[in-house]
Amino acid sequence: MKNTILALALATAGLAVVPAAFAQDAAQGNAQQGWYVGANAGYAQVQKGPYDNGNFAGGVKGGYRFALNPDTSLGAEVGYVYLGRADARGLYTQNYANYNGDNGKSKLQGATAGLNLRYSFSPNWYGEVRGGAFFAKGSGLTNDKTNPEMVNFNSTRYYAGLGAGYNINKNISVGLNWDYYDGSQSDKNIHLPTNLYSVSAEYRF
Repeated sequence: MKNTILALALATAGLAVVPAAFAQDAAQGNAQQGWYVGANAGYAQVQKGPYDNGNFAGGVKGGYRFALNPDTSLGAEVGYVYLGRADARGLYTQNYANYNGDNGKSKLQGATAGLNLRYSFSPNWYGEVRGGAFFAKGSGLTNDKTNPEMVNFNSTRYYAGLGAGYNINKNISVGLNWDYYDGSQSDKNIHLPTNLYSVSAEYRF
């Protein structure tokens, strides 16, 4: 937990420095520059070991984006994502002691800190790729068919994703996204790799 708080503090401090470092005026064209906040919601799916299903998921984020050239922007952002719960299946449930249909569910969430690269195809349409650190916090059955156990874990992993969207005006945009979150801790034999399919909204100040 201390490592997570320290990492988020450093990331936040970095965001505070960005505007000064890139304060010089650039011919922005369609590129975006400035502070922003966003939220997304959708379906998160786990396909590994005891799990092959998903549930509702969503997250929030905020950061600063600056123009690299007239059509490309780079953003530094921090956020938090909740990736839902998945039901266990098959032999894992049969061999898990005292399984009652609910106590084998997984759970995954965590803070994020990363970068996003956005390209504006026109004043309205954009594409984006992103990635960074995922400070995973979760629980679930171990990947052991013969003797699965329920474990809790905290680990620093990664996330990556891409999306496309539409700028309604200079301040508001909506988008469609796919993101991958590597929620796992190998020394505990717990693996919850999660694909998140979501819709998003962003507000730029």
